[in-house]
Amino acid sequence: FEPATQTVWAFNGRSKDVTVIDAAQRKVVATIALPGKPEFPAVDGKGLVFDNIEDKSEIVRLDAKTNKLTAEWPLTGCEGPSGLAFDTAGGRLFPVCDGKHMGVVDSSTGKVLATPAIGDGPDAAGWDAAHKLAFASCGEGILSVIDAGAAGYPTLESLPTQRGARTVAHDSGADRIYLVTAE
Repeated sequence: FEPATQTVWAFNGRSKDVTVIDAAQRKVVATIALPGKPEFPAVDGKGLVFDNIEDKSEIVRLDAKTNKLTAEWPLTGCEGPSGLAFDTAGGRLFPVCDGKHMGVVDSSTGKVLATPAIGDGPDAAGWDAAHKLAFASCGEGILSVIDAGAAGYPTLESLPTQRGARTVAHDSGADRIYLVTAE
């Protein structure tokens, strides 16, 4: 959901595009071609939408007010991005990538600022604004925690979880992170 335009954005992996739906009218208002297979999106709340392009190892920026693709940024050192978290106040995107790395990307320029180490097989990412922590849930059974408030974005912890726990939800009110998997 993109709040500035009150639209729903459906990212379509097979057709490599995004369908924009007017939430009030419940109708498609645009279909935007993407340069590759989209993964997880993030919004800034002011009309910008960012999305990982997994097969191209890049992030795209889309303008929700004009329904246009406005930037394509390569993720040097961050291959096959899947999950994406966003520190809107700090202007930092956190894509989780194959090769045991999380990208730290400036949301204004697309510049990769750091690639801290994370676990193997990441799928989802999260952001904790209160503690300035970015995290990645990794299929190998690790929750990686990155200190986004420190210079260099160091990896604070690699907490053991259950193998396959790649889906994550952060509850800021309870100050808890939830992961799920099946046995």
